Amino acid sequence: MKPYLPLILVILAHSSILAAADQGDKDLAEQAETKANIFELPSFEMKANIRIINKGQPLEGSYVFLWNGPEQWREEINLPGYSEVHVGGKGVVFNKRSSDFMPFEIQHLHSALDYGRRIALGPKDKVKKVHDRNVNGVKVKCVLIADQENHTREVCVDASTGAQVRQTPFLDRELTPVGAKLFPRFLSYVENGKSLAEVQVTELKTTEPSPPSAFEPPAGAVSNPGCWNPDGGRLVKRVNPLYPASERVSHAQGTVAVYAVIAADGILHDLRIISGVTPGLNKASLDGVQQWRYEPFTCQGKPVDVETVVFVNYTLNF
Repeated sequence: MKPYLPLILVILAHSSILAAADQGDKDLAEQAETKANIFELPSFEMKANIRIINKGQPLEGSYVFLWNGPEQWREEINLPGYSEVHVGGKGVVFNKRSSDFMPFEIQHLHSALDYGRRIALGPKDKVKKVHDRNVNGVKVKCVLIADQENHTREVCVDASTGAQVRQTPFLDRELTPVGAKLFPRFLSYVENGKSLAEVQVTELKTTEPSPPSAFEPPAGAVSNPGCWNPDGGRLVKRVNPLYPASERVSHAQGTVAVYAVIAADGILHDLRIISGVTPGLNKASLDGVQQWRYEPFTCQGKPVDVETVVFVNYTLNF
């Protein structure tokens, strides 16, 4: 069961109107994914030093990833007091984690590591706008993409290299060739000017396929149907969490992070607050998000469970 990229719901007093569609450079995102997606390589090995902030204190550890293709891969995270291992096989993923859910700090780490994924347009996505920007000192061309529910995301590309340039909350540096791909040697997740998760890649290289013994699941691992990159998972029903009147009066604002498992039936299970604001906003988030429904994620056409973290941002416009 591979962690899914987080979804973000922003609750505002006013909504914005998207600019008219600009179909120019519609292939830019696809080209960027081709350049960045190291998982198109037949086999590679990545090792990194990692650092997260846990309860205000830095923790340092290690990250290892082995790839022989989508049916044979292994991912390991080791930090003081926390570890997780995911081993992928044909139609199954073995998981072993020192906690029974994905901690908020580990979600930041996975997000930082997701460079190069979910760039290209899906079959029902549309380009809404293309414009030039400056991101982290780099001149880029950005493509605003909307799905059929009009949820938007923006992909920015350095036109001189064809490489993806991620915006806030990410800060990536030191793009390095890996085969025909480009991947940062440093990746980070930054919030309010503070780095919450950092990945310093110490080794990233194409290799001969690793031996089968490298992909033996650890003792005590739990197996679930799954794959490296499940298809589908479109949000088909969204209930906006209410902004409690008492929280408005007290001017309570902030972001609530809700951990959940999107089950094979598209219903959210195992919801829990992993980063809260106030009891009122936390409860409102759970009450709203538990009513959401998804198109199931699938691996080779079979529905599978997938973890996610939903961020609900409460903001008052004065």
